[in-house]
Amino acid sequence: MVFFLNIKNTMRWSLYISLIIISAFAIFSCVNNQKTVVGKENSVNMESLSANLAGIYSGNLPCVDCDAISTVLELHNDKSYVLRYSYEGKSSDQFVKEGSWSIDRNVLSLEGVDYKYKINNENLVQLDLTGNDIKGDLAEKYQLERIN
Repeated sequence: MVFFLNIKNTMRWSLYISLIIISAFAIFSCVNNQKTVVGKENSVNMESLSANLAGIYSGNLPCVDCDAISTVLELHNDKSYVLRYSYEGKSSDQFVKEGSWSIDRNVLSLEGVDYKYKINNENLVQLDLTGNDIKGDLAEKYQLERIN
C-alpha cells in the first residue's frame, strides 16, 4: 500500500512539474511573438519615415562670427547625403560633406557630422552636441526647412 501511495505522489508531482514547464513555455512564446511583431512594426515605420525623409532641406543657421551658416542638406533614398554649407559674411568658400544617414527614434544622424537633427514634420531641427534640444533666444533658428 505504501508503495502504491509513493507512485501516486510521484505521478502527481510529475504532472505538476509538466504543467509548470508547459505554462512557462506558453508564456515565453507569447512574449517572444510580441517582441517580433513590435520589431517588425518599428522596422516598417522606420522604412516609411526614411522614404518620406528623402529630399532637400535648406536654412540659415545662427553663427557666432558670421552673418549665418547657409546650409543645404540633400538626403537621398539610398541613405546617402550631401551637406553643403558656407559662412555668410565671412567667406565665399563652400564646404561639402558626404556620407550615409540613419534614423534612430526620430533623430537623424549624418555620418561624419557631430550634431544630429530631430525630425519634425517638414523640417529638421538641429540638436546640440549632446543630442538635446537647443535652448535660448535663437533656438527656433536652428531649423532646415524642406524645399523639395
